[in-house]
Amino acid sequence: MDNIPSMIEEAKFFFHSQKYAKAEELFKKVVAQRKEFADIHNFLGLIAHEEGRYSEAVKCFTQALKINPRYTEAMLNLSILYNDLGQHDNAKKLVSQSRKDAQAKKRAAMDPFIRSKLANKHADVADWYKGVGLFKEAVDEYKRALYLEEGYADIRTRMGVCLREMGDTKGAIEELKKAVSTRDKCVDAHIQLGITKYALGKRQEARKVWQDASKKFPSNTIIKMYCKLTEK
Repeated sequence: MDNIPSMIEEAKFFFHSQKYAKAEELFKKVVAQRKEFADIHNFLGLIAHEEGRYSEAVKCFTQALKINPRYTEAMLNLSILYNDLGQHDNAKKLVSQSRKDAQAKKRAAMDPFIRSKLANKHADVADWYKGVGLFKEAVDEYKRALYLEEGYADIRTRMGVCLREMGDTKGAIEELKKAVSTRDKCVDAHIQLGITKYALGKRQEARKVWQDASKKFPSNTIIKMYCKLTEK
């Protein structure tokens, strides 16, 4: 068996010197012996793309991502290739996925206790902004909190209320629906979603939200009060 580390270093030297034929030959020798190197498949994809062998390039980048689904560089290289091929929808999906993965890595690298503390600190600052009517500033802080802990339904609910007060009812409903769908039992998320729909004149939709909430929280008197509001 050839010395794989030496072959890889030599192939990379040729690649960066734009001597693609020699680089490709060595990279393929490495792959023939060891198929699990995602970065080698990525290099082969770059060479194939550069030389106009697009279908081959797609296979190489796809193989790199099969080995390492969170390989950001290969994901972006494949999205660029898709754009060149006019497959813009596929390109957008990959870019979106790469951003999500990058954020997930950053969150995962932080100690969970510190992450939770920072999220709550951002939420506290947001509450102050919200209290004095600075809703845009509050939303920015809530977003920072949710970046750290996206599953906090109470924080998402407060952000939804701010969006509603800013006149962004579509955004408010979207965030409140997310809050309602989390596993946390956030009563206020259901209440505020109903209020938002009611304020838009969607009386029956609001009634359904509150009725569903009443089944989940049968002892909550506030929800019962709102249910009666829609009976008139």
